[in-house]
Amino acid sequence: MAKNLSEVLNDFLKINGVNAVALVGRDGFVIESAASDNVDMEALGAMVATAIGTSESLGGEFNLGGMTQYLAEFDHGKVIIATIGEDILALFTDATAVIGGVRYAVKKGVDELLNAM
Repeated sequence: MAKNLSEVLNDFLKINGVNAVALVGRDGFVIESAASDNVDMEALGAMVATAIGTSESLGGEFNLGGMTQYLAEFDHGKVIIATIGEDILALFTDATAVIGGVRYAVKKGVDELLNAM
């Protein structure tokens, strides 16, 4: 039996270090989200939409093709942004997350997310 969108997103929270995950429309509207901490999802959606637009412009300028994943590393965590069809998946981690494992889970979860949408 296929999982619904909420179940698929909550599976990402089971990954060590992942604190929040959201599926965001290109307009910045949060379609669905899950978080282990108190996160302002409306602000997150707007920032994610802006970040992906800038990243896609950068890739287009250098003829790099479509963007699949974007990674930003900070002192206390990481943000992984991935395109999911016409929408955007964003995961937020703390410093303990093993980024290779998180990125692999995102790649593996794309089909499951698309099926749940």
